Amino acid sequence: MPKLYKSITALLAFTGCISLVITGELNPVFLLPGIALIPGYWRFLKGRPPLPRWLIGSLSLVEVVIVFFDAFIVSGDFLIAIAHMTIVFQALKSFDLREPWDPLQVFFMSLLQLIITSELTLSIAVGGIFIVFLFAMIVAIVLSHFIKEGTLHKVEFKKPLVFISLFAFIATSVFFVSIPRAKGGLWGRRTEKGITFVGFSEKVDFGSFGNALIDSTIAMRAEVSDKRLPLYWKGITLDYFDGFSWKNTLRKKKRIFSKAGKFTIRYAKPEKLTIQKIFIEPMDTAVLFGLGEIVAIESIGRVLYMDEAGILLLPAKINRRFSYTVYSIPYSRASPVESKPEYLQIPDGIEKIAALAQQVAGKADTALAKAKLIEAFLRTNYKYSLTTKPTPEGITPIEDFLFNSKEGFCEHYATAMVLMLRSLGIPARIVTGFLGGEENSYADYIIVRQSNAHSWVEAAIDGTWRRFDPTPAGPPKMASLLFLYLDAMKMNWYRYIIGFSSRDQIMLLRSLTMPVFKMPEIPGIKITVRPVFIVIAIAAFTTLTVVFILKISRLKRYPPETKLYLKFKDRVRKKGGKVSPSSTPSEVMHEAYRLKMNPDAVSEFIGIYKEIRFGGRKMDSRIKDKYKSLFSGR
Repeated sequence: MPKLYKSITALLAFTGCISLVITGELNPVFLLPGIALIPGYWRFLKGRPPLPRWLIGSLSLVEVVIVFFDAFIVSGDFLIAIAHMTIVFQALKSFDLREPWDPLQVFFMSLLQLIITSELTLSIAVGGIFIVFLFAMIVAIVLSHFIKEGTLHKVEFKKPLVFISLFAFIATSVFFVSIPRAKGGLWGRRTEKGITFVGFSEKVDFGSFGNALIDSTIAMRAEVSDKRLPLYWKGITLDYFDGFSWKNTLRKKKRIFSKAGKFTIRYAKPEKLTIQKIFIEPMDTAVLFGLGEIVAIESIGRVLYMDEAGILLLPAKINRRFSYTVYSIPYSRASPVESKPEYLQIPDGIEKIAALAQQVAGKADTALAKAKLIEAFLRTNYKYSLTTKPTPEGITPIEDFLFNSKEGFCEHYATAMVLMLRSLGIPARIVTGFLGGEENSYADYIIVRQSNAHSWVEAAIDGTWRRFDPTPAGPPKMASLLFLYLDAMKMNWYRYIIGFSSRDQIMLLRSLTMPVFKMPEIPGIKITVRPVFIVIAIAAFTTLTVVFILKISRLKRYPPETKLYLKFKDRVRKKGGKVSPSSTPSEVMHEAYRLKMNPDAVSEFIGIYKEIRFGGRKMDSRIKDKYKSLFSGR
């Protein structure tokens, strides 16, 4: 086998195995056989003989047994077990490459490894690996064809490689934008390890929330239509406090069904809406985040749930990245508050806190004035700190915060304010979510980290919920320009590659067609273009274009001697010869012999074709007449 062909085979084998390694999902023990690829392909490139067949066969049988052991006991996952098996196969095959077609098994296994990789990770590195795989596979297929024909050293194949590679890349891009994404992958397996937010749950304890605020892990990214809106990413509300922890007791849910891909909670004028496109990381919650009061959501699935507190939840946790669009309005235009006794609940033994609330705001005339006085009091008289000392026995964490330590993190401040408001008869609740985020100017979106986890207060004042944040502002944290640039690449990878949706397909089609065609607007008539029609239209256009190009190129690309040879080849096939598109001239000649066609004429005809096609012989008028007469049987 030529050295180039060997090198491409080795490249594809390593590409497939490396793609699985970067997923981080494989057992390190099962990755060890992959080390054998290095000595295996070193021997292969040096022309060393393969290992004995009996040894390769024995090791293969052992691997079959290990696959079942792995799938049912070690990994407990059939897909992971298959991934482990492919690495062992590639290692064994590197010592057993004998025939020129043996590398085809390597190519197929590398393709399988890349498919499995796409199910296990959405990493941007997979894109680079796929491009390397695509071009290497094209080179390998072209070389294997010429090797089979026995003409590798007689033809110029660089130009065909360039044209085929460009065509494959363009065709892949066209199919990419026209074929809908399979949610969850081919096997519904596209999952990733979720982030457990210590400071965000349906029950919040004081002892652990500070840990979340020092974690720089990215929780989500968001594109916001109006960045003037305060970036309070609301998650869940908590109404019941037992003196040490908060929980949500208003958990009765109602269903909200999707209509035309949108879940509508209530009507709002379009010009008043703030739109947020949120790309959320794997998270240990089913809660949907948004700014202000959410009035509509575009999300996956056919149903969402909303609890009595107005919190929106998915039917189940989704342990993978996914995106959704939020339509919300500011709280000043929010819907009226439904009066609930839960928002006035206070634990026993807070007389001292109630007395402080009366002292700070008891003389104010309105509920709004009281709330602002309490908010300002907490902001100016207490110190923000992520490290808190253990609470002394016989005293609650909030009493210790208000009267002793006078330092704490956001949950201390929010809890203190809610208890003070409730003691004055003002309904209030805790809200947990995220505050702020870092703007990435490279791609115009907001990065929200786990360290942005936050608690604040909502109070029912003048018939609507009003937001208050008694926590003093902490020092801003800025990421490096390099990090922002790399994160922008990741965001674009997910936004325009992994998360390329039917809505994006429609927008792309519009952007391509609107400069040429502009559909007239008919009053009272709304024209809806379904994604499936977009897919069909693009696929049909692509198919017709490719067929037309191939038709034209087929008429022009063959020289006269090749056209006559193809006609002769077709004649042999029609007479009953076993001839395929990949049959070599020698194979066609032997089939003609078998069919009792004139052996001398056939031999001379094929000989002239091979000399002209592969030997560089010029076709003068005498040879041309001879070639035609042999074809005609004269």
